[in-house]
Amino acid sequence: MRRLWWRWSLRDLRRRWLLVATIAAIIGVGTGTYAALLGTSEWRRRSNDASFASLQLHDVQIRLALGTAVAEGTLAGVAQQIPHATAIAGLRERLVLPTQFAAPGGLLASGELVGSALGAPIDGVSRHAGRSLTAADDGLPLLVMERAFAEGNDLPVTGEVDLSGGVRATYVGLGQSPEYFILSGGQGGLPFMSQASYGVAYTTLHSAQAMTGSPGKVNDLVIRLTDPGLARTVRAELEARLSTDAPAVVADVTQRRDVGAYRILYDDIDADERLWRVLALLILLGAAFAALNLTVRVIEAMRREFGIGMALGVPDRVLAVRPLLFGIEVALIGVVVGLAVGWALGLPLRSLFTTMVPLPIWITPLQAGVFAQAALIGFLLPFAAVLWPVWRAVRVQPVEAIKVGHLAGRQRPRAGAFGRLHLPGSSWHQMPVRNLVRTPRRTLMTVLGVSAAITALVTTFGFLDTFTATLDASSDETLRVAPDRLVVSLRTFETADGPTLRSIRALPHVGSASAAVLLPVTAAPASSPDATSIDLMVQTIPADAPWVPRLSGGSLKGGIVLSRKAAHDLGVSIGHQVILRHPRITPGGLTMTRSTLRVAGLHPDPVRGNAYLPAGEDSVIVSPGLVNVVTVRPATGYAVDDVRRAVLGLQQVSAVQTARAVVDAMRSSLDEFLGVLRVAGAVTLLLALLIAFNTASIGMDERSREHATMMAFGLSARTVLAIATIEAAIIGAMGTLIGIVGGYGVLAWVTRAITPGVLPEIDVTAALSAGTVTGAMVLGVATVALAPVLTLRRLRHIDIPTTLRLVE
Repeated sequence: MRRLWWRWSLRDLRRRWLLVATIAAIIGVGTGTYAALLGTSEWRRRSNDASFASLQLHDVQIRLALGTAVAEGTLAGVAQQIPHATAIAGLRERLVLPTQFAAPGGLLASGELVGSALGAPIDGVSRHAGRSLTAADDGLPLLVMERAFAEGNDLPVTGEVDLSGGVRATYVGLGQSPEYFILSGGQGGLPFMSQASYGVAYTTLHSAQAMTGSPGKVNDLVIRLTDPGLARTVRAELEARLSTDAPAVVADVTQRRDVGAYRILYDDIDADERLWRVLALLILLGAAFAALNLTVRVIEAMRREFGIGMALGVPDRVLAVRPLLFGIEVALIGVVVGLAVGWALGLPLRSLFTTMVPLPIWITPLQAGVFAQAALIGFLLPFAAVLWPVWRAVRVQPVEAIKVGHLAGRQRPRAGAFGRLHLPGSSWHQMPVRNLVRTPRRTLMTVLGVSAAITALVTTFGFLDTFTATLDASSDETLRVAPDRLVVSLRTFETADGPTLRSIRALPHVGSASAAVLLPVTAAPASSPDATSIDLMVQTIPADAPWVPRLSGGSLKGGIVLSRKAAHDLGVSIGHQVILRHPRITPGGLTMTRSTLRVAGLHPDPVRGNAYLPAGEDSVIVSPGLVNVVTVRPATGYAVDDVRRAVLGLQQVSAVQTARAVVDAMRSSLDEFLGVLRVAGAVTLLLALLIAFNTASIGMDERSREHATMMAFGLSARTVLAIATIEAAIIGAMGTLIGIVGGYGVLAWVTRAITPGVLPEIDVTAALSAGTVTGAMVLGVATVALAPVLTLRRLRHIDIPTTLRLVE
C-alpha cells in the first residue's frame, strides 16, 4: 500500500511537473535569499575578529588636538607615569598628519601620512603586496600605501607619489592597518570619503618627521594593555595626567571602541542585519504566500477525486495521504533548490563584502545554522500549505466536492447580486468581470499572490530610489552655487593675512580665496548634555564666502546653523541651545572647553555632521583672525586640477578637496552599500516574475473546462484567449496597486525604524521613483495579462470532448 501511495504521488509530480518546479523555485528563492543575506553577519564577525587581532589594534589611544604636536618621548613618558603603568604591554608613538597625494595619471587625493615608531607592533601594517618597511628604512622617504586606496585608483604595487609641500616619496608595497580598514576622512577630514578618494600612507616615525618638516615631533600614542578590561581605568588616569602636566596638553584619550573603523565594522553588522532580516523576511513571506496560493489551487484541482473517494467510503485519513505526500515531495525539492540558491547568492555577496571592506583576513564558511533554519522554513511552507485545502476538502459532502464548473462556485448570492447590475457590451465582454466576482475567494487569493510579489519588489527597489534621492538632495545643496570651488586645508592655524594665505592668493591659478575655520566638535542639547551627543564639523562662514548654506528655517545670524537631521537627533529646534565640546584656539595654543550656542537656523543638507557659524560669531571656538581652511575658486582660464596642483606645492598646505569630490565620494561609498540591495533587487524581480506568470498560468488551467465549453458553443480560441487576458489583466492591476501601496508602506516604516541605525549620519526619507512604479505596473499587469497568450497553441489544439468529461 505504501508503495502504491508513493507511486501515485510521483505520478502527481510528473503530471504537474512544471507547476511543481515553479513552487519549488519560489520556495528555493525565498529560503535561499533568507539564508544568504543573514549568513553574511557571521562572516563579518569572524573576519573582523581575526583581522583586528592579527595586527594588534590598540586598547587606548592619545591623539593631540588638530594642529598640535609635542616632543618625541613626551607622550610615552606620560603613559609610563600613570598608576597602572604596569598594565601597559606595549606602546608606540606616532606622527599622524593630513596630506595630499599626487601620482602619475592625474591622481589627486586627500589623505593621511602615518609615521610610527619602530618597536612594539601595535596597529601593525599587514603586507598585501610588495615589501614592508624595516629599521633600515627609518628616516628615508619610503612608504607603504593603503591597499584599498591603491586598488581603487589602479596604482601599481610600487611607485612614486608627491605629498603636500612638494615632497616626493617612493612607496615599496601595499598594506593595511586596523585603524584604517574603513577610510572615513581621518583627522579633521571630510566625512564619507570612499576607499578610492581618501588615501593613507604608512611610514616610520623619523621618515614622517622628515617629510612633513616636523623634526622630533609626535602627536599620537597607541597603547596595548595586558588586560583590555583595564582600558577605562587607564584612560581616566591618562586624562588626569595630561590635564595636570605643565603646560597642559589638549588631547583626546580614547579606547578601542572609539576607533572609527572598529565601531563602524561591528555596529554595522547588527544594523545591517536588521535591514537584511526585513528584506529576507519580506522575500520569504512573498514566496510563502505564493507557494500557499499555488499549492492550495493544486490540491483544489483534486477536489473531485476527494469527492469520489468519500462517496466510495474511503476514510478521510487515507484520502489525505496522497496530497500530503505531494506536499512533502514538493517541500524536499524546495529545500534542495533553496540550498543551491543560497550557495549561489553567497558568491556575489562574498565578492561585494570583500570589495567593500577589504580586510586582510576574510573567513566565509557555509553557515550551517542559518541554512538549517532556512531549510526548515522551506520544508514547512508547502507542507503547511497542503493541510488547509485538504482539511477543507474532507469536510464537505461528496456531492459538493464532485460538482464541476459553475456549480462549484462559492458565495453565489454575491454573484447573483452582481448579476443584476447592467454592464456594457455583449455577454462575452462582461464575462471576465463576472468570472472574478463569481469566485471571490479564488480571485482574492490570486490578487494577494500578485501583490505579495509586487510588495517585495517595490520595497527593495524603493531602497535604491530612497538612497539615490538622498544623494541627489545632498548634491543639489552642495553644488547649487560655485560648484568649482575647492577647500584648502592648512597644517596649522594661521592668521588670515599670514604668509600661506598670501602665497595662495598670489598664485595666478587662484581667482578668489576666502579664509575660514573648520573644526570637529561634539554637540549635545543644553537641556540634557549627558544624554545625547553627536559629532559635527563646524565651518565658519566669512562675509566673502562663495557658498553659504541654504536655510529651511531660521537665520544665518545669532547662533549655530544645524542640519535638520542633527536637530532631530539632539531633540532641539530653532531657539534652543546646544553645548559644544571643542578645542579653544588662541594665539597661545589650545585648550579644551565647552561653549553654549543658540540654534539660529536649520539647513536641508541630509548629511548630519555639517554645521555652520556666521562670521563675527565664531569667537567661541577661535580667536579673531585665525583660520585653518581656505575656499578658493579657479581664475579665468584655469581648471580645478590646475589649482589643486599649484596649491599642493605650498609647504603649509595639507590637503585640497573639491566640492564635487565630496559628493562623488558619498555616492561611491553608498554605492558599495547599495550593491547588496541590488542583489536582493534582482532576486525579488525573479521572484515577482515567477509568481506573476505562474499565478496566471494556473488560472488558465483551472478554467480549462469553461474554455472548452465556450469553444463547444462556437467561440473562437482567440475570443476565449481575449476573455482570459482581460480577466488576468484586472487581477494583475488590482494586485499591483495593492503591492505598490504595501511596498511603500513597508519602505516608509523601514526608513523610519531601521535605517537610522544603519546610516545614522544621513537623513534618509522614503522615496519611490516613477521608474519603480512604472516597472511594477508593467511587471504586475503586463506579465500576468500576457501569461494566457502562451496558452494559445494549447487552446487551438484543445480536445473539447476529453476536457468536458465529468469522470476522470
